[in-house]
Amino acid sequence: MHSQAVQNLRYKLQKRIQKFDTVDPSSFILYLKYFWIFFDSNPTYIGIMDLLISRYPETENVITDILNGKNWVGASEEEAAAIGYRLVRKLSEPAYENHLTKIAQVYAQFKSTAKITEIIRIFFLNPFYEYLDEQLDDQRFTLNLLIRYKHRSEWFHRDHLLGLTKSESRIAEKLLALDFYSYLHDQGLDFTIEPSSLSGEIDIIAAQGSGDPLLADAKIFDADHRSKSYLRKAFNQIYTYTQQYNEPFGYLVIFKITDRDLCFSVSSKAFTVPTVVYNHKTIFLLTIDICSYPKPVSQRNPLKTVTITEEELIQPMED
Repeated sequence: MHSQAVQNLRYKLQKRIQKFDTVDPSSFILYLKYFWIFFDSNPTYIGIMDLLISRYPETENVITDILNGKNWVGASEEEAAAIGYRLVRKLSEPAYENHLTKIAQVYAQFKSTAKITEIIRIFFLNPFYEYLDEQLDDQRFTLNLLIRYKHRSEWFHRDHLLGLTKSESRIAEKLLALDFYSYLHDQGLDFTIEPSSLSGEIDIIAAQGSGDPLLADAKIFDADHRSKSYLRKAFNQIYTYTQQYNEPFGYLVIFKITDRDLCFSVSSKAFTVPTVVYNHKTIFLLTIDICSYPKPVSQRNPLKTVTITEEELIQPMED
């Protein structure tokens, strides 16, 4: 599966969550601390949950009420996930470790035969975990769509897409974007096109029916006027979109029309699609080769490449 890295994220998360089934009350808090060390080491997890928390800021007051002995049940699955995430976070802090039994006693009225750790798992840990797992699964689906679009474009639509690039640069990228939209629509993805934002015109933003926008941008790479510096600006643009829309994921779709190879030297080696993770945002860099090669592979010149490093995409300011 092309989204092997996302599947790996899901597997690691699932493995650690399952351990809570066998943890006894005396070691529950200790294991919870270990769990958050693992969780906080992955910006993808944090980005997803930060977005959820931003949608439910009032749950901070709900957590205070729960710690004071009240029982709350989320009005929706998302709200329950936000409450669960915040509370399980709190329980790992030294000041709230002794609230575990108190909270379990309050919620035992809903499930009187459950153990203390089972109650915490049912009402708080599970809603948070299931939400995060589903978000990762949605991400895997999206990655699969993008990879299939890459294969479809390179195998069956190369000449057509290359012909679209003969127009003026801005128009050409719009036409390529529309082809991308058409593919998403054919795959049953519901979206609307938002032509502009507060910061200016956006090339591609597909807002799905779920309310979670798919942030993507289409650019042309020709190793000349639209070369390394052009893609660096494009990366900054899509990263800005993720910040503006408070989304954890962004996609830069690059149509390569030159025989120069394009290589992204990034630290996230596990991903099939080159990926940059920065400031809790995950940007996928998908290159689609639509160059017209006059010679077969065996007769081409030695490989020439343009390499873009992660440090070039993200340049820290000097003091």
